[in-house]
Amino acid sequence: MSKYLLILIAVVLILIYLFFPRGDDAGQIEAVFNEIRDAAGEKDTEGVTGHFSLQYKDEYGAGYPVVKSIIAKAFEKYETIDASYSGLSAVFSENEYGEKEAAANVDVLVTGFKSGVPYILVGSGGSPDNITVTLKKSGIGGWKIIEVEGLDAPDDY
Repeated sequence: MSKYLLILIAVVLILIYLFFPRGDDAGQIEAVFNEIRDAAGEKDTEGVTGHFSLQYKDEYGAGYPVVKSIIAKAFEKYETIDASYSGLSAVFSENEYGEKEAAANVDVLVTGFKSGVPYILVGSGGSPDNITVTLKKSGIGGWKIIEVEGLDAPDDY
């Protein structure tokens, strides 16, 4: 009887493992934002843009090359960059192709400094912009940003 009970328990555990989705670790999304923040502080263009998908498109139609250019120009223009975020929350799902996606809502503030004078690059009046970042999990490169919504950045980078 105990032999059948052990087999039944093993089968139940296997079924739970296969049919109940394991939650994605929101810590992975937080790690992406931490790496972007740190790379921005070091003015590392590749460190920031490496977290963007080559298929990135935002609500204004800007793609990966435009984002990379904006970031590179900001790093050239300002002596230091201070980026911060707060209030990160993420919801995980799968798209129609079965690929894992995450929608992260976060408050972001980015300030550039030139000759000690602060210039708000993302946010307004010292308050952060509340944005939604959509990420897709890549088998090779981890989570990549595929879209950003709600970003009100100044035009004078």
